[in-house]
Amino acid sequence: MMDRLSTQPNSNNATSSAEGSKPSGVADQIALLRKDLSGLAHTVTGLANEQLGEAAGEVRHLAADKASDVQAAIRANPMQSAAVAAGIGFMLGLLMTR
Repeated sequence: MMDRLSTQPNSNNATSSAEGSKPSGVADQIALLRKDLSGLAHTVTGLANEQLGEAAGEVRHLAADKASDVQAAIRANPMQSAAVAAGIGFMLGLLMTR
């Protein structure tokens, strides 16, 4: 159906082809709508990428903070940390042999 609309002759093509003028034919209106939707899609994509980048930065920052907290806990309690690591290794070994 859109092919029929775009192939119909438009007597007002000269007045609607200039940027900023009102589209007069249905085909011109569809073309303008497509252009607007394309611009909107680009804008939404840019905003989404920006927000994802900010969220990824926050996650990296939180992970670095937690890693430094774990390192501090290991340095404060080295014997307990070694026992916990041995217990986790033993449990993983049991799980992997089954």
